[in-house]
Amino acid sequence: MAPMVRYVFERLGYAAIVVWGAFTGAFFLLYIVPGDAAGGLTMGASGGDVEKLLAEQRQLLGLDRPVLVQYWDALSGAVNGDFGDSIYQRRPAVDVFFEAFPATLQLAFLGLALAVVLGVTLSVVIELTSWRWLRETLVSLPPVAVSLPPFVVALLLVQVVAFKLGWIDAFGDKTLLGLLVASLSIAVAGGGTVAQLLTANLRGALSSPYIESARNWGLSRFDVVVRHALRNAALPVITALGTLIGVMVGGTVLTETVFSRVGVGRLIVDSVNGRDMPVVLIAVTVSALIFVTVNFVVDLIYPVVDKRIRMEAR
Repeated sequence: MAPMVRYVFERLGYAAIVVWGAFTGAFFLLYIVPGDAAGGLTMGASGGDVEKLLAEQRQLLGLDRPVLVQYWDALSGAVNGDFGDSIYQRRPAVDVFFEAFPATLQLAFLGLALAVVLGVTLSVVIELTSWRWLRETLVSLPPVAVSLPPFVVALLLVQVVAFKLGWIDAFGDKTLLGLLVASLSIAVAGGGTVAQLLTANLRGALSSPYIESARNWGLSRFDVVVRHALRNAALPVITALGTLIGVMVGGTVLTETVFSRVGVGRLIVDSVNGRDMPVVLIAVTVSALIFVTVNFVVDLIYPVVDKRIRMEAR
């Protein structure tokens, strides 16, 4: 079997283990949390028939069966693409999830794009500036950005952009500007991570012999940094993108709540609170699939960016 084919099959095997682990972890974590969906459905009921009503709902939902039986049914159904019906909305959980998914995907990937643009731009500006005081000021920005939790940035942006300036609606703004502001709240920390990695690697790349040769050719500092050093320095950033996409998807939970936007984040919060197991399981499974897919693509991009890896493979 060719090395590349074996490598792809190995990565697919790891990806399957990750998705299965996320599914299994979500199932048992939700199972051990006190309370169940039957309690939510009978909320408000009183009197001596409450216990009987709870028992009827648990039997109806299949929650009175052994946990391993419930797990096996959920896992075998998920493998066939059937996660069951949402307990509260009484329709397929897949439909419920994918109604909210496009808005979250839009938010997460715009946040990732903003993080990359902000991080790369800041790193290049740091290397191009010749003023020491400005350079030191800019270098201090990435650690500050990484230390800011997304929900703090989101609350600050809502306070300034919505309440002070009045540019967007604080509750469920559906304009492009509203989407950009919400995406910025999850992009700040990611941009800081990209800038930290890229700045450190640019310094290493700029001290390499091939960069000295480029300088001797009479190239401008901009050409040396952007056309020659940036490409090799970007490899750790490409690796970090696989982790960042997971951070972005996770960050949408709080961002959608703060900006009152409809999406998977709010759906997960409501589903966990209501113990709506089918909706939680498909949300976790799709999030895990996105994570492993992005990491898989990143692994395939590596040899394209770094020719040394292709040489080693030969």
